[in-house]
Amino acid sequence: MQDRRTFLGLAAAMLPVALEAQTPPPTPRPPRELARHALTGPLDGFDVVLVELNPGPGAGRDHRHTGPVLGYVVDGQVRFGVDHGPEQIVPAGGTFFESTGTLHSTFGSAMPNATARVLAFMVVPKGSSGTVPA
Repeated sequence: MQDRRTFLGLAAAMLPVALEAQTPPPTPRPPRELARHALTGPLDGFDVVLVELNPGPGAGRDHRHTGPVLGYVVDGQVRFGVDHGPEQIVPAGGTFFESTGTLHSTFGSAMPNATARVLAFMVVPKGSSGTVPA
């Protein structure tokens, strides 16, 4: 009887792990522009843009930005790398920076079964998305 209880206890403890392993990765949402404002003075011709990103697991795609990007990880953990350099894991509350034209070579949630939430502050040419393929 004791062996049966021990087995059932172990099986019950493993159930959440087994269910988590079978959960498919979430589908990331497309980027969402939260705010855009035209700049003036020496930055006339540029907009400042705030974008919400919800990357899923994976490496993302290589791309560049036409202006500087300052990112803030709101939830989760993000894999981040530029110019095919070493990958960094940026936790919630952490920031990352990309200089204008830098190749953004690694980006995605660092968690295999969760999206992350990132706010990106970008300076872009007026009316553009600020993102171009590599």
